[in-house]
Amino acid sequence: MFTIHLVAYTTATETGIARVGTDHNTPTPEELAADIPGLLTAVDLGREPQYTLRYEKNAGPMERTVSAAGVQKVGRVLMSLADRDEVWAIECFDERGYEVTFNFAVFTG
Repeated sequence: MFTIHLVAYTTATETGIARVGTDHNTPTPEELAADIPGLLTAVDLGREPQYTLRYEKNAGPMERTVSAAGVQKVGRVLMSLADRDEVWAIECFDERGYEVTFNFAVFTG
C-alpha cells in the first residue's frame, strides 16, 4: 500500500521535513534521494497522519479521508459550500476517532 511518510532531513544547505511516498514500511534510500535532492541525513518520522472529514448534504452523509493539508484544502471548499447552505454538520476526526475539527484554522474563522 502506498503511504506518505514524514522525514526529517538535512542537506548541505537546509534542514526540514519532507513528505516522501513509499510502498514499503519506511522509505528506501532510493526514494529518499529521489524526493530530497542533496540528501545528507534522514530520519523517518512515520506515516503522515490521516483525518476523516464528515459532512452532510442533500444527497446524504459524506465521508472523505485526507492528510492535514487535505483538511485545509477540502475544508475551504466545504466552508464555501456551507456558506451557501449546500453542506452542513462538518466534522473532522483523527485516526483515533477523536473530533479535531477546530484544530484546523480553516474551521475557526
